[in-house]
Amino acid sequence: MRESNTAELSLVESIPTPAPLATPAPAFDPHPLQTRPAFKRCTAAWQRTFKAGMEGTDGNEIAAVFAAHDAREADCKAMPLLSGYENIRDYIACATHGMLIGAIPPKRSSQLLYAAQVALATLNCEPKSRKSA
Repeated sequence: MRESNTAELSLVESIPTPAPLATPAPAFDPHPLQTRPAFKRCTAAWQRTFKAGMEGTDGNEIAAVFAAHDAREADCKAMPLLSGYENIRDYIACATHGMLIGAIPPKRSSQLLYAAQVALATLNCEPKSRKSA
């Protein structure tokens, strides 16, 4: 068992607690009205495919695994093309959301985010248009 260090304890105890806010912080809305269409398309593709994969099954874990696999593929196919800043941004949002909900496994998510990183780097390397003299 690790011995407690009194210096650590006194440091933690000396951290001031923030004063209560006069007005409560606004509640976090997980589904804002301004959600990007690409994000909605990815989420809808995943949900639609998962639901279709679960139809006609008894809802057991094995059926859910197969349905989730198919849904993951549908989610990735619905992602925007990696062209243009807004599409790349939407692509990253879709990939990140898929990672957070467990729809995209870690190895695949690393590949997707690397592809987005390369696409962003190419945007910075595009030649600037010349003004005609």
